[in-house]
Amino acid sequence: MHGAQLSPPSPGSILFDEWRGRIEAAHDVDQLVWLVRAYLRAWPPEQLGQLPHDLAAIALPESDDILSLALLASLAELKGGGSHAQYAVLREMALTFAAAATRLRLLRSARHCE
Repeated sequence: MHGAQLSPPSPGSILFDEWRGRIEAAHDVDQLVWLVRAYLRAWPPEQLGQLPHDLAAIALPESDDILSLALLASLAELKGGGSHAQYAVLREMALTFAAAATRLRLLRSARHCE
C-alpha cells in the first residue's frame, strides 16, 4: 500500500519541509495523489479558515487538481493582503503544491517516455 512506503509526517503537520521529501520520492501518480490527500487532511480547520475559500477545501478528486491548486495557491501568495499568520500558512501550501505539481509533471513525462 502507498502508506507503508511513504508515511505522512506527524498529524497536523502542514510544513513544506516535512512533506517535500515524500513528494519527491513518490514513485507514481497514484502515490503522489495519496500523499497530497494526506497533506490536505493534515490541515487543522482553524488554519484552513485562514486560506482563501477556493483553497480551503480538502478534497482532491484527481491528479489534475494538484495543478489547479498549485496555481491558485501561488496566485494567492503573490497577491498577498492578509496577516502575517495568513501569509505563513498560505506559503506552506503554495510551496507544497508547487512541489507536488512539479513531481506530477516529472512522473507524467517519465511515463510517456517508457
